[in-house]
Amino acid sequence: MHPTPGLERGLPTLVPLHPGQALDCYLEHVADANYLSTARLVHRLRAATDTTRHLMLAPTDPTLRTLFAFTGQPEASVRAATLARYDGTALDLTGLDPHTPATYRAVTARGWLPGHGTQVCPQCLAATGRWTLAWRLPTTTCCTRHGCYLLTSCPGCGRAFRDQRHSPLRIVGATTQCGNPLGRGPREQCAVDLAHLAAAPADPACLTRQRRHDLATSGGDVAVLGAPTTAREYLSTVRALAILLLHIATAAMDHHDLPSWVPNVATPRHERAPRWALKAHPDIVVRSHALTVADVVVNSPDLDTAATLIQPWLQAVPDTVGGTLGWLGDHTRMTPTLTTVIMAAHTPRRRLSHHLDTQRPLTRSPRQIPQVIPTDLYERHLTGLFTSRPQTVRLFVSLCIARTHPGVDTWAQAARILGLSADLGERAARACSAAQLATPQVVAAAVAATAADLDGHDVRDVEKAVVRFAATSRMFTRWARTERPGTRASSQRYATHWLWTHVAGAHPTTLASAGRVDAAMARAFAASLTQRQQHTLTRLVPQPQPTLPGPEAR
Repeated sequence: MHPTPGLERGLPTLVPLHPGQALDCYLEHVADANYLSTARLVHRLRAATDTTRHLMLAPTDPTLRTLFAFTGQPEASVRAATLARYDGTALDLTGLDPHTPATYRAVTARGWLPGHGTQVCPQCLAATGRWTLAWRLPTTTCCTRHGCYLLTSCPGCGRAFRDQRHSPLRIVGATTQCGNPLGRGPREQCAVDLAHLAAAPADPACLTRQRRHDLATSGGDVAVLGAPTTAREYLSTVRALAILLLHIATAAMDHHDLPSWVPNVATPRHERAPRWALKAHPDIVVRSHALTVADVVVNSPDLDTAATLIQPWLQAVPDTVGGTLGWLGDHTRMTPTLTTVIMAAHTPRRRLSHHLDTQRPLTRSPRQIPQVIPTDLYERHLTGLFTSRPQTVRLFVSLCIARTHPGVDTWAQAARILGLSADLGERAARACSAAQLATPQVVAAAVAATAADLDGHDVRDVEKAVVRFAATSRMFTRWARTERPGTRASSQRYATHWLWTHVAGAHPTTLASAGRVDAAMARAFAASLTQRQQHTLTRLVPQPQPTLPGPEAR
């Protein structure tokens, strides 16, 4: 439609447009100030511009120019009074063309697009008589000024506020009356005075989240995982994670480790699961709590903290053929930040590796690290942290200590630096990662405490001494004749095995010079040794003095 000549002249009374005020609310005040009905104002606007479709989402340039002519408000100010203000932050309106209906459907498919209606803070409306633009955002759930949750529907008509579909303006104009049409004729509107409604007080955590949200949508500095980032990345990640949490809450069978609001999201089995990625949860308290949990995760000081916070939620993901990661990817739009957090939480070994790779060496030299941590240190520091066999955990912790040294960036490298095969190191890391019960922070602290209690000997020299013992029978024969009469010469391999595993702290598979040793026979030989025999057998292998400095004080 082409503008009709003479209809773009200004209105007699100019009304100020307040910051944050929604355009439709402003136009209702303009109509009242100029003694026009809202229908007449809309008629004049439609006659003077190309289209008023999606006026509150993306007004066209002719519409902005017409409104400037009507009200004297700059085009930028008018546009800032529409949801186009949040394009690129809380909303993605890319490609929306009011002249092409298909583009609106494409934008709607991105989810959580504000449609007809709005939320409201009754106290704000009573104090100013103005409807705030931010109330339209599904991610706005609280009023930080009055510390309350917003209201989402009118108790009189049961519909969302400002839910008139045929005109952007209400017939009742700039009043605090609901004004929703009741469907009983053009003059029948809901008469509930919204200024007198009561709103529930908001949870302090939800208010904190709302302040960060408002800061981001206003162009303020925001952080994700402790690093500055764009408002778009922050807001899109919080929303995507909140959607994921709502889906987990809907599908979870066990709610014991999840927040108290989660059971309120559950869907009866006979009903189809909601598509939370398209439409926000209608209960604003539930939606606010989901956004708040997501905000706490995204606003964590580092990746490991975020992964730890989200871990209980991942444990509630239902078992499916596609696996956990497949289920998560099917239930939200993954942002780069969310992908990073999910992968870190899903792979505890990688998070522990990050801890180890970013701290200084736990020993002065890798030569002070035994291939397998002594049993007494395992019992003192590591019991209950893994479900794997103690022998595997003792090997893995040695690899962890080696991992802290410069140039050791993989488990294979950690294994090789200790004289182990790369394959053995990788298999031990995989086994213990899958069996890890404690958080990476707790495991890393236990590893550091274990390293601090090592005696500081050069264990590679001890290993060499055991190899020399295995190479000749003279020392074993003399010991057996004195300490263990009747012992066969073939038992030397079991004595060597005992020295290798108990004195040198080495892995049994790495002593090639002792030949193949039957594990049951080796255990029987070890169990048969008296304390005196253990002591005298140990003395056959020279124990080096701790010539290397011990671990630095931590």
